[in-house]
This record gives sequence, C-alpha cells and structure tokens, in this order.
Amino acid sequence: MRIAYFTDTYHPEVNGVTNTLSKLESYLDEKRIHHRIFAPAYEDEDLLPLRENRHSAYRILYRFKGVKAPFSPKSRLAFPAFRKIDEICDGFQPDLVHVTTELGIGFRGMRYALTRGLPLVMSYHTNYGEYLRYFNLQFFKPLLEKYLAWFYRFAHRILAPSRHTLEDLFRRRYRNLGLWSRGIDTALFNPGYRNEELRNRIGRGRCIFLYAGRLSPEKNLDMLLYAAAELERRFPRKTAFVFTGDGPYAGTIRKQKLPHVVLTGFKRGRELSEIYASADCFAFPSGTETFGNAVLEALASGLPVAGVASGGVTDFLSHGNNALLCPEGQREAFLENLVTLMADPGLRLSLAENARKAALVRDWNHVFDGLLNTYTAVIEEQRRRELKRAS
Repeated sequence: MRIAYFTDTYHPEVNGVTNTLSKLESYLDEKRIHHRIFAPAYEDEDLLPLRENRHSAYRILYRFKGVKAPFSPKSRLAFPAFRKIDEICDGFQPDLVHVTTELGIGFRGMRYALTRGLPLVMSYHTNYGEYLRYFNLQFFKPLLEKYLAWFYRFAHRILAPSRHTLEDLFRRRYRNLGLWSRGIDTALFNPGYRNEELRNRIGRGRCIFLYAGRLSPEKNLDMLLYAAAELERRFPRKTAFVFTGDGPYAGTIRKQKLPHVVLTGFKRGRELSEIYASADCFAFPSGTETFGNAVLEALASGLPVAGVASGGVTDFLSHGNNALLCPEGQREAFLENLVTLMADPGLRLSLAENARKAALVRDWNHVFDGLLNTYTAVIEEQRRRELKRAS
C-alpha cells in the first residue's frame, strides 16, 4: 500500500493533528508502508530543499512555502502549484490519498485524488463553526459550513476522532462516515514523572491545577481564569494554576497579574511529562474539542479532570469515575468542582486511579491497525466501483 498525506499543519506546530501524524509516521515506517507527506514550511525551514527525506526508507516529506495565518500566527497557509503536486504524486503512484485539513494543501490533495480517480479518505479534526462565536465571527458560519459540506462530500470515507463528533457530522448530513480515534503513549505520559522540586517551585503545599493546550478563547479559558481568581479570593495561597501552551489568550492571562498563575509556554518531551505528573488536577473548560488529546495525556499521567460534559472528551471522561463534569459554559458549577477536588484528596486519588486505567486501554498500534483496515476497505470499494462501471 502506498499513501499520500496532505496536511496544512505539521511539525513544528504543536496540536492534535501534528501529534497524530508524528505517531502515524513511525507506525507506517515500522510496517514498511511507503508514504509521502505534503505539508507547509515554517520559518527557518523555508531554507530546506523542497524534497526532505526524514531519515526513513519509506517516507518522504515535501514542504511548501506559505504565509502566516491571521487567525493563528504560528500556522502557515501554503498553496502549492497543482502541476507540482501532480508531478510528485504521479511519480509516487499512491493507492490512496488521505487529506487531514481543508485549506490550501488539503484542497490540492482532494483535487489530485479526484482527477486521478483515487480512493480518498478525509479526517475531520476541528469544529471551525463552533470556534467562530469566540471571535465574534458568527456571521461567517453559514458560508464556512457550506464550504466544508462541499469539500467533504468528495470523500469516500470521512473519519471522525470521537463518537460525539461522528454523531454531530451525521446530524449535519455528512455521509460515508467512520471512526478514527486516538491513542496515548502511556510510557511518556506517566505518574512516574512526578517531580517534587517542580511542585515546590510552582507552589509549595498548594493544590496545583494544570491546563495544557492552545491558549485561545475557544477553549473557554475565561471560565478557568475566573475560577483561578475566585479560588485565590476564597482560599488565599491554597491553589496554583499552571497554563502550559501558547496562543492569543496568553496576553489576557498575563494582564490579570494573578500571583498564583504560572505560564510555562510550550513544553515537549520530558518537561511536558513532568508538568502533567506533578499537578494535582487537570482543569479543562473547553467544550469544542473534536477529541481532546491533552485530556487523554492528563489521564495517562494519573490526573483527575475537571471538565465539561460536551465535545469529544465525553468519549473517555466519566463524571464521578475519572472526572467531575459540568454543563458547558457553567462557570459557577465548574468552579465548585475545582473546590471539591481541592478539598478532597481521597476523591482526587480515586479519580486519578480510574484516569490511568482509562488511558491504558488506548494503544496507538490498535488505533492505527484500524486505520489500515479502513484504507483497505476504501481501496476495495473503489475497485468494485471501477469494475461495475467497466461491466
């Protein structure tokens, strides 16, 4: 099997798509499956040659120069020439095209699959329509939804990352749907990375609440910031809040000048593992997640979660089992759940044990085995369609 991947987000960007693609690349290398990746170039990497072999006999990465995205300064929008895409892909001769995003490079991948009559898989990662209301762009939603419905209608299979997202797409009349969930590296995200020195630096003797992910309004971070200020008012010097990640909301957090709030910026590898394992609770107010990779990382690290009962996280969060959940947008209910977790170490321990158990069953190899089965099924369906047309 030979696969061409088209994505508008890639390393060094940090998000759920890039994390999943990184894990998938390693899996495909181990399985000796030839694949090509078409992705944007970033900053210093603009100087790299167009063809970049990333030390794999089975993988070649092609980077294309782009422009900064106004909605996400760290992102790049690239629009490679159709002729260049055709030339590379015709030389590779993929059996299947997998498009992971809906913009410039993703559009080129969709167009190539259509012009060559190839099986086309698309994965749905981001609920853009829900994001718009956090940026006062609701007026744009009908046009956006119309474009997305048109774009995805060409897919032979649309893969959703969670059952919640799958059901949402079905209600919106998307068809040819399938489930492609996510796994977790439970060795990398592990309670064993707890670091007492780090805990003491953040707040000796305090209950440490962690948020990790993009710092952006659509994550409902105003609700978390309200809770941080209110807890300090009610229980002075009893809590600490750590925000790990970056994004446009970071400036808002800094302006509050809350002494018990720490912004770490982006962290990777062992540093990130230690931050997770050294917290007492994961505080995640977002209800717009199509899956919620950061929440699964928290579970694997043995953290109870204070979250909302909405979005893809509901696939693996269970109120009273590994989390305390509240309705989306209910900031007082969210605050009271934080108070409960702060005041009850026994409850935190019970939820934490179940959190780790929930993560242990989500193995990446199992997830990717299922993806390959989907590819095989889509290729076979396309073959039968061609035979039917020829007869």
